Amino acid sequence: MRVLFVTSEAHPLMKTGGLADVSASLPRALQSLGHQVTLLMPAYRDALAAAGPLGVKLAATRDVDGHHVRLLQTRLPGSRNKVWLLDCPALFDRPGNPYHDASGLAWADNAERFMLLCRVGALLADDAFGLGWRPEVVHCNDWQSALVPLLLHARHPRPALIFTIHNLAYQGLFSREDFERLGIAPHYWHPDALEFHGS
Repeated sequence: MRVLFVTSEAHPLMKTGGLADVSASLPRALQSLGHQVTLLMPAYRDALAAAGPLGVKLAATRDVDGHHVRLLQTRLPGSRNKVWLLDCPALFDRPGNPYHDASGLAWADNAERFMLLCRVGALLADDAFGLGWRPEVVHCNDWQSALVPLLLHARHPRPALIFTIHNLAYQGLFSREDFERLGIAPHYWHPDALEFHGS
C-alpha cells in the first residue's frame, strides 16, 4: 500500500519526544513489509541541516494559504523511506524547538503553521502537487496533523484515514478566533466536531 505519514517530527531530522521515535520506526517497519511509506513533515531549520548530508532536492512548488511553499525531497536516515519536507521559511525557519520559542511559550502562529502542514497533506492526497503519487492511506499523528482528516472527509474518492494520538497531554487547543481565521467551515464549531469548551 501507498501510505502518506504526516508528522511534525521524525528522528533524527527533528525530535522533541516519543512522536519522533514512532515517526521514524513505524514507517521503516511498514516499508520492510513491502508498503511504500512517504513522510511529510515541516522543513524546520534543524531538520534541513540534518537532511543536508543525505541530499535534498526540490520536488514541487505551489501557493497554499497565501504562502509559496516548496516540497523538498530527501530520505529518512537509515531507511528507504522518502521524506517530503514542507519548506515555508516564514513559518518554519526558526531555531530550536518546533513548537515553542526560547522562553518556552508556544509560537503565536502555531495554528497557522500546522494548518499549512494539514493543507499540504490533504493536497498531496489529491496529487495536487502533480507528483504522480496518491496514497491509499493517510496516517496522521498528534494535533499538528489532526485537521488532515477533516480536510479530506468530504472528498470522494479519498484515501483511508488513520489518526494516532501519541501523547494526550498535548491537545493543540486554539481559540475561536483561530478557528475562524483558518477558514474552517462554521458547522464544525460544535462539541460533536472541533469545539471543546469554547476552544
